[in-house]
Amino acid sequence: MNLKAIAILAASVVAAAVPLGLALAAPPSLGQSLALGDSLAVGVGATDPDANGYVSVFNHDVFPQSHRGPEVATNLAVSGDTSGSFISGGQLANAVAAIADLGTNVKVVTLDIGGNDLLGLLVGPCSVSPADPACQAAILAALTAFPGNYAAILSSITSALAEDPGNESFLVMTYYNPFDGTGSPFEPAIDAALLGADGVVDCSALGNPANAGLNDLIACIGASFGVTVVDVYPLFDNRALALTHIAFGDIHPNDAGHQVIADAFVQAAKQ
Repeated sequence: MNLKAIAILAASVVAAAVPLGLALAAPPSLGQSLALGDSLAVGVGATDPDANGYVSVFNHDVFPQSHRGPEVATNLAVSGDTSGSFISGGQLANAVAAIADLGTNVKVVTLDIGGNDLLGLLVGPCSVSPADPACQAAILAALTAFPGNYAAILSSITSALAEDPGNESFLVMTYYNPFDGTGSPFEPAIDAALLGADGVVDCSALGNPANAGLNDLIACIGASFGVTVVDVYPLFDNRALALTHIAFGDIHPNDAGHQVIADAFVQAAKQ
């Protein structure tokens, strides 16, 4: 897998497809935080997504004035978005437009995307057994399609940020295993899908496609674009029952899980 080639190709495709605009003057200090992603960024699973979702907690800690509303913190995340629908469904175009808007001064962008590329398989070909050949083929297909989509997303957003006045941070998140520590047969299967056969995030080992899990791709493609990778996977190690609603069949974080994710983003933002 040649991540540099993917990045170059994605940059050329997105440059033609998504107009970035040119900022002619420094915008006022509004819209400082821009959140992008799927249901995790929306705050699903929190008792009050607007207060206890990881994006809201992060904004409160990094931008204490964020409680004033969208003039300071904008959340464009869409529940159910995959890396493909993030592009085709409009979230990417909306993100670029928000960054280019002269009425905003985006200082930090947060992103989680890709989890639904795999999650949908749990109610499809992987619903009976993760070892089923159809399930394994579907996982391979999802992981093969993801790099191009993810590189296109990062290319577009980093280019938009480069055109925007001021200094910005771009933070992207890996995914946790919602079955971690449950003893479910899906636990090792999800680990393999997230970390590859070698069980770790290792960009030097991606010459073997078997080692290219979703988190490897997020971290390694992210590194190629110079973004900050927030690795939440180890924070949920053997703690899924305490940090998610998995005991009730829901993979989303509870308030404690959203807090753990928010703390990881805050720590990364302060580095």
